[in-house]
Amino acid sequence: MAQESDILADARALEIVARRNVSSLLAGNYVTSVRGSGMEFHEARHYVAGDPVRHIDWNMTARHDEPFVRTYLEEREREVIVAVDVSASMRAGWQARTKLETAMELAATLGLSAIDAGDRLGWLTFDEEVRDFERPLGGRAHLYAMLRKLVERGRAPARRTRVSDPRAAIHAIQSLRGRRFVVFVISDFIDYDVPDDLRYIRRRHDVSLLHVYDPFEYAGPGPVRFLASSPEGPEAAGVVGTDAAGPLAEAQRALGEAAGRYGILVESVATVDPVGRALAAFFHRHRKRSWIP
Repeated sequence: MAQESDILADARALEIVARRNVSSLLAGNYVTSVRGSGMEFHEARHYVAGDPVRHIDWNMTARHDEPFVRTYLEEREREVIVAVDVSASMRAGWQARTKLETAMELAATLGLSAIDAGDRLGWLTFDEEVRDFERPLGGRAHLYAMLRKLVERGRAPARRTRVSDPRAAIHAIQSLRGRRFVVFVISDFIDYDVPDDLRYIRRRHDVSLLHVYDPFEYAGPGPVRFLASSPEGPEAAGVVGTDAAGPLAEAQRALGEAAGRYGILVESVATVDPVGRALAAFFHRHRKRSWIP
């Protein structure tokens, strides 16, 4: 077991890296299409083309014989849940960072962004089942608890598990009924399988998938092919071909199509990518997306 001082030092270092990433993002960039936890009536005004029909004030419309809509003040506090895959395959990597270390930096940056914006942060870790789960709470103490747990998971020996199952994370989030969340699932999605369970969680929550990968998993400079055995067991074993020009594109296409069926946005982040820049590109795409729940 790692020394307590070492864990705290690593957690502080992770926070520093996350702070650097957050400073490179525009304020509020992680904010998505999910509204806050409540809406307060503000005023009624004349209808403008494009206003949601559900906001029409039918009483005032009948009285004035012209359409009026009700406007609201949004309670800005959101509830954000960051789900991190800590399975054995996430510990692989041939770069300066492993996939798990990249996922930890992504989670820390998202968590710090949420807390800085005054939102509530929840988090969980999973492989074939949920290992840690904390409901959304506000405050930096909750952020530090997540950072510490991520460091502990990163330092602990890898469990010998089957292929990680995002359904475990999805079912845990679904158990918190009656609330809406901004959900980020961070994983290598090694089998490219986005379970149909996502369509149920997507009906209520704003879900994004962050696909973490090591470039060496997909391509290389020479025409060499060799067998690769995943640490997650024979179900995840496969062939890595360094002569193929597009295995990464194929993986991204398969994952994107599977998630796209349910209106879920996917962003691929390599272990060599600057995390702040990758998240900035992701949120830029998210803002441009025209789909509204």
